[in-house]
Amino acid sequence: MGDAALAVVCYFAAYALRFDSHDLARFLPGAVRTLPFIAGAQIAGLLVFRAYTFRQGRRWLPRLLGGVFAGTAVGTLLVWQVHGFQGVSRISFALDAVLLALAAFGWRAVVGLSRLARAARDERVSGDDIEDRTAPPSVSAGLLGIVRYRELLRNLVLRDTKLKYRGSVFGFFWSLANPLLLVFTYTIAFRYILRTTTEGFVFNLLLGLLNWTFFSNSAMMSTGSVVGAASLIKSVAFPRAILPVATVLFNLVQFLLTIAVFLPIALLIFGIAPTPAVLFFPALLVLQILFTTGVAFALATLTSFFRDVRHILEIGLGILFWTTPIIYSYDNLPERLRLPILLSPMSSFIVGYQQIFHYGHGPDLAVWLAAGSYAAGMFVLGASLFVNTEDQLAEQV
Repeated sequence: MGDAALAVVCYFAAYALRFDSHDLARFLPGAVRTLPFIAGAQIAGLLVFRAYTFRQGRRWLPRLLGGVFAGTAVGTLLVWQVHGFQGVSRISFALDAVLLALAAFGWRAVVGLSRLARAARDERVSGDDIEDRTAPPSVSAGLLGIVRYRELLRNLVLRDTKLKYRGSVFGFFWSLANPLLLVFTYTIAFRYILRTTTEGFVFNLLLGLLNWTFFSNSAMMSTGSVVGAASLIKSVAFPRAILPVATVLFNLVQFLLTIAVFLPIALLIFGIAPTPAVLFFPALLVLQILFTTGVAFALATLTSFFRDVRHILEIGLGILFWTTPIIYSYDNLPERLRLPILLSPMSSFIVGYQQIFHYGHGPDLAVWLAAGSYAAGMFVLGASLFVNTEDQLAEQV
């Protein structure tokens, strides 16, 4: 019943995203006429692919995606045979499939996480420390393991933080001084030397660089998170997923310290008044954390088997940086380039932060869709890859 309601909502949301208000009124009759074919075929596809089978284990995501996209394809063929494509949008059909897959995944993920939390509470009450090693690996079991060993996770993050500032006179105050120096240096360079006239250029540049640094540092450090802990992995039994997660959390702490200093000073210097849109910041940051964690899982796994991944990543990050609107404005891009640039993995997060803090409004729907899709897809993909190869890591490192 829930997926049926989502199918209807996502269908009309796809049309609203595809057309402006004038064109939407023209295509709306066709959308209403074809809704039963698309939504009905999608629900039928979920049934055929057994997306509602109890205790699906690791196969629930392929069944969900297969049911949604196969159902959408069948529904499109039915529309073609019955009504034709006159007055309907095939692009909206494809966009609807993406929206429904994301929404259906979202509510299932929320239910799964609530079950994990309940299982963790029950385990603390019962005091049962016995771990079933015969159970097949799963993402939920891996996440539950992180919850069980959260003290170890906290200690690893604290250890990395202490090591970074060990022997330093000013310690973590360097993290506070860094954004001050960035604001001062970039303001002088771009405003008074290069005389950049684009409004908000320096602020958007700094905001983008700080978020990019969080992601790129997490990605680079994750390549050594498992390989560099070989002695620990071979001597102590604990969920290996803690290692890449600790890397992301360590960089998240550095990012939050930096942004807490940067934002008040930058908003004051550049004369930008905060708006209620800042309330969207935590939600977008959570999506970026999920995306970054998924990337960290994937890179940590691949590096354990192929040591060349780190060198390939250095090249890949260089290319990815230039496809992300950091040193150029997304709004100033030609219309034909906006969608390809927005589909670059980090672009939706950077553009979203700029819209929140500089332009004073919530991220556009397209930004939310891109950010949510990358966050959900990358986290599930990375976590699944890591969990399914976790037992082989000790042999590889």
